Amino acid sequence: MGELKMVVTDLDGTLLQHDQSISNEDLETLYLLGEMGICRVAATGRNLLKVRRALSPSDPFDYVICSSGAGIVDWKSQEVIRAINLHEELTARLIEYLINNGFNFKVSDCFPDNHNFFWWKKSDCPEIDRYIEVHSKMGKSEEIVPGQKYSSSQLLLFFPKQSSRFDEVKKELQTQFSEISLIRTTSPLDENWIWMEIFPKGISKAHGIAEICDLKGIDRKETLGIGNDFNDLEMLDFTHLSYVVHNAPQELKDKFLISLPHHESGFSHAVKKHLPK
Repeated sequence: MGELKMVVTDLDGTLLQHDQSISNEDLETLYLLGEMGICRVAATGRNLLKVRRALSPSDPFDYVICSSGAGIVDWKSQEVIRAINLHEELTARLIEYLINNGFNFKVSDCFPDNHNFFWWKKSDCPEIDRYIEVHSKMGKSEEIVPGQKYSSSQLLLFFPKQSSRFDEVKKELQTQFSEISLIRTTSPLDENWIWMEIFPKGISKAHGIAEICDLKGIDRKETLGIGNDFNDLEMLDFTHLSYVVHNAPQELKDKFLISLPHHESGFSHAVKKHLPK
């Protein structure tokens, strides 16, 4: 590995504490990285509104990758430097397919307004009820009108954690739609549920990191990443040094380097191993 030039961290369950704050040790590490000229990137599934509830513009980051890669924000200037959304025609085909096949799902508005969303409920599903209750407080929430045109950055499906349906539906959608990327993440509302995020093809945290690397002239071998969940998988496959915090699923701990839990400043524990003494 060459000299470390970029550090990328997930937010929820990785850098953020249980109260959504950043520990003093982790803040000191982030400031130290800045003093050393190392690019600091947060990569999260949160939309921009939810990112701004956790991070202030003065927090020590250079870039924030939002919505699992759908948007990139220059954190110092607060300028959106990338926003990729689903085409209206593709969104219409996805909505029609999901309604006809009896799915419960939501459709996010275009980035950066993707805190607004539309939803469709076909059958009893406590997870979509939770989602609507929590997220309707952040923006517009309306039931989908079949046949109406929608612009979108992402669609979201809900599955019980122990169900085999996730893998089955993933195969079905990949067969029907070649223009999409599918990302799995554990529900932040109830860990017994998993979400399937549907994005335009190529969208992921990894692609966002690659764009910033190109922008800054940083080689992949000069990167370190740390995460905690399945939606960090492509990111951790991309970064040269890849850690998960100890509270990550065992499947990820079997694959990547392991740090301390997030509430024990696992971010700093991993990063400091690779800084000059």
